[in-house]
Amino acid sequence: MKFFDANCCLGKLSVPLPGHIDTPRELCDLMEQASVDDALVYHALSKEYSPVVGNGKILEQTSEHDNLHPCWTLLPHHTGEVPPGADAVKRMMGMGVRAARVFPKAHNWTLSEWCVGDLLRALEEVAVPLFIDFDQTDWNQVYSVACEHPGLTVVLTGAPFRLSRQVYALLAETANVCIDTSHFQLHGGIEDVCAQFGAHRLLFGTAAPHFSMGPSVMAVKYAGISEEDRAMIAGSNLHNLLESVRADL
Repeated sequence: MKFFDANCCLGKLSVPLPGHIDTPRELCDLMEQASVDDALVYHALSKEYSPVVGNGKILEQTSEHDNLHPCWTLLPHHTGEVPPGADAVKRMMGMGVRAARVFPKAHNWTLSEWCVGDLLRALEEVAVPLFIDFDQTDWNQVYSVACEHPGLTVVLTGAPFRLSRQVYALLAETANVCIDTSHFQLHGGIEDVCAQFGAHRLLFGTAAPHFSMGPSVMAVKYAGISEEDRAMIAGSNLHNLLESVRADL
């Protein structure tokens, strides 16, 4: 069983945290300590400064590490900072990137269809999964995106266990929303989600370096679930999402 972190950040933060990770080597060392094999990684600059700069940086910093997989941060195209949706996705995939993130609140835009529909359609067409931090959106917007783009896998990262009633409702009413385990440390929560919705709706995530990797590893490793479900959550689900991207289109 391999652990593939779906929610990991690399690069110096504007307000550094104790033990923050600045270099790929530091991240790989941390992963080795926590027995995490692979990580899907976005760059701090992509959120805190410029997606264009951060995307270039994450390609550079992951290029020599086979177990670090780049995730690009995307924007609506209307201000001319990035190409229109289909062109942006084509450029991303041409660089070998198979996953995307958005930070609507940090970058001052909305997930509403009139603002970013072309980008969501482009991601949906080639099955690139879209990662959205819980604090960057709201339940209604995630639900709307999932319903309007049923072929798009939406991964909601950082969903707090205290809001499990909304998490459960979202999982019940959609078929294409998954959550990561970084903040979902509800007692028996992993077991219950597996029983009610299936292990395919959960991705192992740590939110490193904002949080330690160890607790997220232990939550999956010692959950009262089948070994098949455990392997799916630990890494197979994310691996399959990335492998399912239609890079030939």
